[in-house]
Amino acid sequence: MTAPCVPALRQKVNAWRTFELKSGMRPAWQKDGYKGVTETTRTLLAHWFYTDHRLPGGSRFAYHYFQQEAIETLIYLYEVACARRHKDLIETFAGRSDLRLLQHDRFARYCVKMATGSGKTKVMSLAIAWQFFNAVAEARDDFAKTFLVIAPNVIVFERLRTDFEGGRIFRADPVIPEALRIYWDFQCYLRGEAERAGSLGALYLTNVQQFYERETGPADEPEVMTAVLGPKPPAQPLAVEDFDRRIVARGGPVVVLNDEAHHTHDEDSEWNKVIRRLHASLVAQVSKPAVSLTSESAGRTKAAAGLETRDTADSEVCAAGIVAQLDFTATPRHSKGQLFSWTVYDYPLKQAIIDNVVKRPLKGIARNITEQRSDIASTRYRAYLAAAVERWREYREQLKPHQKKPVLFVMLNDTAEADEVGDWLRRQYPAEFGGEKLLVIHTDKAGEVSKKDLDKARTAAREVDLETSPIHCIVSVLMLREGWDVQNVTVIVGLRPYTSKANILPEQTVGRGLRLMFRGPARGGYTEYVDVIGNRTFIEFVEQLEREEDLQLETFELGKDKVVIVTIAPEETKRDRDIPIPALSPVLTRKKSLAEEIAALDVSRLASPVLPRHEGDAAAQTFRYEGYDLVTLQKLVEREYTIPEPQTAGEVIGYYARRVAQEVKLPAQFAALAPKVREFLENKVFGGPVDLQTPAMLRAISSNVAQYVTVRTFVEALRKLVIEELQPQLLHAGRSLLETPPFPWSRPTLAAGKCVFNLVPCDNEFEKQFAQFLEKAEDVLRFAKLPEPFGFAIEYTDGAGNLRYYEPDFAVQTHDGMHHLVETKGLEDVNVAHKDRAACLWCENATCLTGRAWAYVKVRQTEFERLQPTTFADLLVFCPARGSG
Repeated sequence: MTAPCVPALRQKVNAWRTFELKSGMRPAWQKDGYKGVTETTRTLLAHWFYTDHRLPGGSRFAYHYFQQEAIETLIYLYEVACARRHKDLIETFAGRSDLRLLQHDRFARYCVKMATGSGKTKVMSLAIAWQFFNAVAEARDDFAKTFLVIAPNVIVFERLRTDFEGGRIFRADPVIPEALRIYWDFQCYLRGEAERAGSLGALYLTNVQQFYERETGPADEPEVMTAVLGPKPPAQPLAVEDFDRRIVARGGPVVVLNDEAHHTHDEDSEWNKVIRRLHASLVAQVSKPAVSLTSESAGRTKAAAGLETRDTADSEVCAAGIVAQLDFTATPRHSKGQLFSWTVYDYPLKQAIIDNVVKRPLKGIARNITEQRSDIASTRYRAYLAAAVERWREYREQLKPHQKKPVLFVMLNDTAEADEVGDWLRRQYPAEFGGEKLLVIHTDKAGEVSKKDLDKARTAAREVDLETSPIHCIVSVLMLREGWDVQNVTVIVGLRPYTSKANILPEQTVGRGLRLMFRGPARGGYTEYVDVIGNRTFIEFVEQLEREEDLQLETFELGKDKVVIVTIAPEETKRDRDIPIPALSPVLTRKKSLAEEIAALDVSRLASPVLPRHEGDAAAQTFRYEGYDLVTLQKLVEREYTIPEPQTAGEVIGYYARRVAQEVKLPAQFAALAPKVREFLENKVFGGPVDLQTPAMLRAISSNVAQYVTVRTFVEALRKLVIEELQPQLLHAGRSLLETPPFPWSRPTLAAGKCVFNLVPCDNEFEKQFAQFLEKAEDVLRFAKLPEPFGFAIEYTDGAGNLRYYEPDFAVQTHDGMHHLVETKGLEDVNVAHKDRAACLWCENATCLTGRAWAYVKVRQTEFERLQPTTFADLLVFCPARGSG
């Protein structure tokens, strides 16, 4: 069961996008999608989700489909539906009248529920960029340039600082499109850092205690008075943050992002009071009310998306204060279990496990293990501890080829038991857990790290996954809560009674071990597991998670089923089966400037229909564009191509030039485009010279059809010029497949003597069938499946002009000396023809530059099964893809 608003919202967002996202899908841009958003938002969405990305090291990067759904839901609600109050959210999307509205409903409040380890921080970074770029590039005063990110404790703060310190996440991830980089003037401040040189945007990151720990006692004055007069000075100065005062000095609008926000349901909590005080202070500092989104503009935005409009005063957003609070958590539940009513997106743990984006919990079955009757914990639980250590050892051996270090996590009933078991493990297994190799961390009854252990917990949370960390085992009283998100946990041992009185959810317990150890190309097709071992009450607690998530965990029998990780690696003894892959310089690149091309553009030669100068003239009667007459096209584009009432022709020309520049992702070309747009409107598109200063022509050039035709005409002319073809250079005569680092694999494999790898890693059964064919084919000398960790990709442009990357499946060398790139295909997507052309071009260039013949072959599954070939030469009969695309 999900939250009340989620089902209707999911349907609305899918319809708005115009298609449904699925795991593993590489979506193609739909020109009819995302109606009602700004051009800046469209640029961001196209860059994030419809452009292929390569990180500085060359590895492929793509946001997960659920991260796309999450940020799209936030964009839809705030920018399109304009549901910026809890009341509007519930009334529009919940379909229920029994839900209690929030007592304090002063700004948009959305909760994003995402399973632990599924990348909530990446969605946070996208939300920040979306708000900032709309505030700056679109000059929208209902979008924020200032952001406050709040963590619930120091451990979560430490995790967030790795992403936000120095703005790292905005550089490491492809958050900022080149088209908008000129606007990026942004500073990130962590607690303890002073203000630096002024910037357009700023992010402040701290933990919530830094705001209210400076209070010396309960507040004895109302929030309104505090907002006007400022907070009462403390009796004694304390070393705490002044971020709230600094944010107020910058002024609104502000967006607050709460991480691990399952505490925020309590309206009277200090956390929520801090946010409300900040809002009141921001509003109070301005001398007069400032409204950024009036009822009229909100209605216009809703109309653009085809939504019902309501003219209500409480739908207005105050530009001076907080405009949105975004809560991120895996468990947004009230004490009785129901989800927060402001939850707008739900990516549950079950789906995360199915999608293989977190580890799969593997439940250990103890058939002949019982607790011993003893008050000494290490004696009572000795059988469980010994089984867990043995399981950890198995992981250690299996992970050695990958240079990964597994971590054992043990949970006990109280601090005395934790200390005693920690000492026993050190004595019993000195080589594995002696000295610094085992860490005991005490927690209080709420699951928070005790103050005396806080420093070492912070250090461990930050460094335990590193090879340099000596820690192999962590012993704690309660499973450490939010923020303790170590990637290398492979075995969790629960040896304590779990009851509802513990005030901890099953997902919070198991969730601390769910984060993936392998990431990026090194992960390949590997399914990771975290083993869950424990006494009967702990296993019953885990089974509660199975019921809540409606999932069935896989099991293993302690002491019987062994850990096996299939590792793919090249074998030195099979060097004669290596196929060196030429490394060529890119043949396509995106130009950073089109100033010369735009200056040389002959506007008179642009292909465009003649636009009517006034209603009912001859051009209106004969108008045809893209198969539509004037009336039909007006109706089709009236929502997306509507501009504010212009006062001068210059305003219209500037607006059109900016839209064209954003469409071709070169906003710096605005100045060069504006005179060409003016020339187009003055001399070309109306069938001859016109005077743009007359009221009649001002109306004509500002019509939605005039905008549509002008923008489309220039985009079509310039898009072909944005991607520049380069002369390829030979960077390396042949990269050896022996350079491929070992990587784990959980999909089909095949042992093949003709392949340099110990096993052929296949993505599906058809690839395995094709590999078997290559192994048997007499004319095949050697072959290899090209794995992602090897890092071979060919650049191409898709139908929308986006630069993308294609990774062929196989490399094959036949006895006649020919080398082949082979693509095996089941279902084909819209970009297949573009990939085929790029692969053919690569083969032609590789042949010319190396002197070794390369050719491209595409093998469709249906044709392969129909033909039943016995030699590789047979494939060329039905698949002569060389040079044809």
